[in-house]
Amino acid sequence: MKNMKPIVIFGLGKISDVVYQHIVRDQSFQVLAFTCDRQWLDQATIGKGTHQGLPVIAFEDLEKTYPPESVDLIIAMGYQNLNASRLQKCAEAKARGYHLVSYVSPKADYGHWLNMGENCVILDGVGIQPGASIGNNVFIWNNSLIGHHSTIKDDCWIAAGVTIGGSTTLGERCFVGLNATLGGEITVGADNLLGGASLILKSTADKSVFVAAGTEKFRLDSPTFLRMTSLPAMGNGQKKD
Repeated sequence: MKNMKPIVIFGLGKISDVVYQHIVRDQSFQVLAFTCDRQWLDQATIGKGTHQGLPVIAFEDLEKTYPPESVDLIIAMGYQNLNASRLQKCAEAKARGYHLVSYVSPKADYGHWLNMGENCVILDGVGIQPGASIGNNVFIWNNSLIGHHSTIKDDCWIAAGVTIGGSTTLGERCFVGLNATLGGEITVGADNLLGGASLILKSTADKSVFVAAGTEKFRLDSPTFLRMTSLPAMGNGQKKD
């Protein structure tokens, strides 16, 4: 997605690095600098004042170098406090006059029906079917499926490999973990935490938590398991004694 203004990326962590590398790969925007709150600046940049070879500006002073009329922002933060930290920073940026842009990978699967808000990140392999609606400040990680006529409300985080069925609504500020599955025609309440591999087939109340049990460790170690389960080599033309 091309944009007339260059951008500044808020964040100096792993999420901002992922977003930055995708933007550079796709030449979606011209990135001029990074920004973060002053209290994290020295520690995050180890005193160098740069990140990914670009200047780092304290967010409190951003207007001095990059005023709102000259750049747009993307807030590339994680899902801390069920996305509330990212939401708060989006609100601060907008209150100071900055426009928030979204990044959509050209390797995602979508069409002219794509309907989404500001400060969204949609990575490679994400499938967005017709009729789906994505709100503001939604991050969707690789190879997830957003089913037809589904609604993803504001400030959600959808990890890699998630499947959301058709005509399903995901409430505000939800976190959906790796490889979770949400059935069709259900409503997931706001502020839900759906753990990795969870299976949600019924509507949920606000502030619900679902955690799938992990696979138990098998009683054999890997060499013993392989030795006991390996089949003898057959079909080599030799008679087995």
